[in-house]
Amino acid sequence: MKYNHAEVLNKATELFWQKGYQGTKMRDLQEHLDMRPGSIYAGFGSKEALFLQVLNCYVEQSLNKIDEYNRSVTHPLEALKYFVSDFILVNGKLENCRICLLVKTVSESETSQPTLHTHALSGLQKIQQKFTELFTQAQQLKLLSQTANTEQLGKWLQMQIMGLVIYSKNCAEQQDITLMIEHIFSTFRQPS
Repeated sequence: MKYNHAEVLNKATELFWQKGYQGTKMRDLQEHLDMRPGSIYAGFGSKEALFLQVLNCYVEQSLNKIDEYNRSVTHPLEALKYFVSDFILVNGKLENCRICLLVKTVSESETSQPTLHTHALSGLQKIQQKFTELFTQAQQLKLLSQTANTEQLGKWLQMQIMGLVIYSKNCAEQQDITLMIEHIFSTFRQPS
């Protein structure tokens, strides 16, 4: 049976996001992907190998989205703001927000699946590095203080996103989240 690799990864991502790695059984994958166990093993090797590909795809899509924003807006801080807004307000709606798949994996796999844990941490590091790159670009454009530590800003922004996602689960007001995002990015503005 022929299958579309990217489509399978997208479907697997949805399932793993819903159930987590541990909660997803091979039977779940078979049903959700509409694939036989032999096809899954032949195409991906194992459930863990499939999940690692899902994580890689997730990181690649996130990095590509940041790059797309950076190409389409006037400056890197604006690109970061759009990325954060779209991550929290999925399709413009707060109720569509989900915890980052990498963060979810880190929190669920520390002792039970060290390979997955390490892989997810590596993915978070790659995204944080992309944030740092954009902060460095902003600094070169004199949009940030020349003394700002862009690496620390990359880590700080990642932490802010994690906090906003968790807060959004208990916050019924989209306007509150929008104001918080505005506040995060207003702290970067250079005084005129």
